[in-house]
Amino acid sequence: MRHIKLNTNWLALADAAKPILVKNDDGIEISFSLNPMYFEHIDDGEKGKLSFHQVYAYYFGSTNQERYRKAKFLISNNELPIGELYELKDSKWDADFPENKIMLKDKINKKEIRHFIFFLKNAVLECLASDVAFTFENGIVDTLAGKYPKAYLNHYITMFCNVFDKPNTDNFKVYIDLYIQMESKKELANLKAELIKIKQNNDLQLYLKFANRFGLPNFSMQQLNEMIKVIEQYKI
Repeated sequence: MRHIKLNTNWLALADAAKPILVKNDDGIEISFSLNPMYFEHIDDGEKGKLSFHQVYAYYFGSTNQERYRKAKFLISNNELPIGELYELKDSKWDADFPENKIMLKDKINKKEIRHFIFFLKNAVLECLASDVAFTFENGIVDTLAGKYPKAYLNHYITMFCNVFDKPNTDNFKVYIDLYIQMESKKELANLKAELIKIKQNNDLQLYLKFANRFGLPNFSMQQLNEMIKVIEQYKI
């Protein structure tokens, strides 16, 4: 069975306390601690949340030996993917899903069902749903809105992440011309002025967190500095 790793810029803290799962009108949400050792935009104590939409059924319980062996069979892997989220492709979930599952919707298009599995050291979540979304629970948007209400850099980063899939210098250079076409040179001048304040306040780390809300892989401080360098060097 094929499997796809979905966590590109986060990793759950494997041996933290059992995550919290709640139901909502659309499906389920699970909150958990993030591992700060591998990504510079994640600090100690930060949490993340996975929201599963249009949930057909799910299993949430302890990671015992039975589930351990089952997981290795499902993803054809010799090691349990602790702290990571996977989608299982070509899944035979109608036969392999845990018997003690919790059903949420009986009227759902089964062709739209996707099979997700998320492991921690002390818990496993297996979910049949139409989609899943990850969010950081660090309140970074509200923090930046209070400090920089015009949100020029927020807007710039958001537009970039919606257009490009790789944060590299070539894309930064292409994007700034596109930005001026869509916005204006005046907006770029306002962005440059905001950048001066951001640097004076040593707030680039906050924007690194903001940039990683969008899930682009390898968006590190080096990439953010390269993006800013392209902005600063552009002659208006």
